[in-house]
Amino acid sequence: MKIWKIILGFLSMVGAAVGASKSKEVKELGKVIKENKKEEKKVEKQIKELEEAKTASKKEVSNLKRKLTKTKKKTEQMEEAYENDEVESAEEFLRKFAKNK
Repeated sequence: MKIWKIILGFLSMVGAAVGASKSKEVKELGKVIKENKKEEKKVEKQIKELEEAKTASKKEVSNLKRKLTKTKKKTEQMEEAYENDEVESAEEFLRKFAKNK
């Protein structure tokens, strides 16, 4: 009985070590998330500048805010897929991201 416990313990440790590594797609998704966060910061900065200068129309500002909101939602979804190591979702996001560029 003790031998089985030792074998099961060893197999669970090996399985945890193998399962802990992230797949290629998920790692690429991590890079995409970083790029999206940089873009979010740029858009936020641009919105602040336009609101302070009051040179832009309300329509421009609202369009930028809408763009920022969409980007944040997509980034949240990507982060969730990254944290859960969902390869299929990561592939989907990467395909969508490649279409946008």
